[in-house]
Amino acid sequence: MGLHVPFHSIIFQIVMNEQSFVDRRESDWQRLTALCDKGESGLRNLSGAEIRELVKLYRRASTDLSIARTKSTNVPLIAFLNDLSGRAYGILYRAPGKPFLKTLQEAVELSAQTVRRNRWFIFVSAAIFFGSAFFVAGILACVPDAKDKVIPPQMDKLFDSWRSGKFDERSSTESGMMAGFYASNNPRTSIITGAVGAGSFGVVSVYFLFNNGAILGALGHEMAVVGKLPFLISSIAPHGVPELSGIIVSGGCGLLLGYALINPGRRRRSDALKAVGKDAIVLLSTSVVLMFIAAPIEGFFSFQPAVPQWLKAAVACVSIVVWAIFWTSFGRTETPERHPLATLEPTDPTIGLQKP
Repeated sequence: MGLHVPFHSIIFQIVMNEQSFVDRRESDWQRLTALCDKGESGLRNLSGAEIRELVKLYRRASTDLSIARTKSTNVPLIAFLNDLSGRAYGILYRAPGKPFLKTLQEAVELSAQTVRRNRWFIFVSAAIFFGSAFFVAGILACVPDAKDKVIPPQMDKLFDSWRSGKFDERSSTESGMMAGFYASNNPRTSIITGAVGAGSFGVVSVYFLFNNGAILGALGHEMAVVGKLPFLISSIAPHGVPELSGIIVSGGCGLLLGYALINPGRRRRSDALKAVGKDAIVLLSTSVVLMFIAAPIEGFFSFQPAVPQWLKAAVACVSIVVWAIFWTSFGRTETPERHPLATLEPTDPTIGLQKP
């Protein structure tokens, strides 16, 4: 029985030189490139005949790549065929794209699930925020002279405006400008509040939560002194439901990152931080979206004097109910939502032990 000679060797014995090989195959490579260009955004852009042609040319290019790697030292040629084959493979075997609405639904479900999974960090964040508000309001009630120590001087004008118990008329243009300001400033605040938790073991996130809550508490005390606390609550509640939820969720993100660093278990702190990274990103993104939702409400509705206070209060009550149902029920599955920190303990107790 004769020895088996590989087919590729026979091919290269027939092909006189590398240039001849390129000349013979170049038209197929160019056609495959054109089909890849057309199908880059999805196979739906290709006809049935073109898809079959793409498959055939992809197989040929893969064979050409194998031959070139085995018999050629032309690095640019090998790199070109490798990129071309990889590109065609990616187009042919790419997971089918989901409809936009389906993708949006899954993103919203992920947001609700992540908030529920990290509810204890959210609860602690809310406790710090509202706790500081009540604490400062109590301090000012007992020690009125402490107002100058609590209220920053740059906020005196804002507090005086609130104590007047009325809003200036705004045109639609002015309302749009204010909504744009809120949409740029407030998300930045939420991002900073959450992100600094990773670099400060959560301490700076706690500071931002306490500071924002303290300002709200001081304002509440000042409005109560002049008998206009209901006016304050009904005015900030419509946009405050999503906006305060945003700052609390971002604070929960900072606390989550800080806790992962403080209590990494038997993992390195970098590994613990990586384990909660996905949840942290989702929480931070959720807080930014909540701020964006609040911006037009704050710009066009909450501070409009033409809108009666009872309507603002009614909208706020409906908003609270809707958001409560969303956070507690939306996207709920039968599978328990396991927190990433619960998986930090490795099976082998020697894995990832921190060095003394």
